Amino acid sequence: MQAMTLRDTTRSSEAFWDRAAETYAQDFADTVIGLTRREAIWRQLDLTFCAGQRILEINCGTGLDAVHLAERGAQVVACDISPRMIDLAREHARARGVVDRITHHVLPTEQLSSLASEGPFDGAFSSFSGLNCVEDLDSVRRDLAQLVRPGGALVASVMGRFVPWEFAWFAAHGNLKAARRRWRLKPTYRLDGDGIAVVVRSVGEMQRALAPEFKLLRWKGVGIAVPPSYMERWAERAPALTRSLAVLDRALAPVPLIRGMADCALLHFKRVVGVEEAASER
Repeated sequence: MQAMTLRDTTRSSEAFWDRAAETYAQDFADTVIGLTRREAIWRQLDLTFCAGQRILEINCGTGLDAVHLAERGAQVVACDISPRMIDLAREHARARGVVDRITHHVLPTEQLSSLASEGPFDGAFSSFSGLNCVEDLDSVRRDLAQLVRPGGALVASVMGRFVPWEFAWFAAHGNLKAARRRWRLKPTYRLDGDGIAVVVRSVGEMQRALAPEFKLLRWKGVGIAVPPSYMERWAERAPALTRSLAVLDRALAPVPLIRGMADCALLHFKRVVGVEEAASER
């Protein structure tokens, strides 16, 4: 098979996420499990960013996180590769009365350099595994280093490597390939045929990929006790239990070893300048 060019990959990704946008709410955003995941993300965003700051959002999807920050007084530049996702994000911002606080761009993550005239930003974030859809993080790291001011924060939610819930679920359904997809030595798999690569990186790999400009300060797990989103039917039948598991999730989130079994790792980086500053924070 002939290798795909960057333009082919961009078009394929755009088409995939345009289709996903039409059912995103029912598939994830408005689900019992999805809401527990988003609440965990919002707690971290609320701790990290504040009113008056200018924040860059990568892979904004339908714009729920941007609206949340805008309602708290932040100015947000929200980007996504999918024109349809951006259409829905704009509609959501208008419906919530914060359209004046959010600027939307149809923009692949690999092309963040085009935002140079809009920086610097006080911080940036990427929710729900958007960076897992970027095969080469080098250019993204360099672009973010130019866009985020020294001392600013980068919050990124990425896929966990070792997820007992996922292994047990797929193994019980006889799909051992899916059960092992995050556990392999170099876990990369494809969505929608050959079009979209999903690269699962450990916390250590993310830390190295974003160094030296970004220093990992802390991280926590999201989705330890609460199962992955494909178990939504189970969660709908037991909403009270799911809420109780979400409370347990919050308690377990920072616990070493246990946090490594989460569906997602929520990483908090600081934009640093020079080797000396990075070393001083160890």
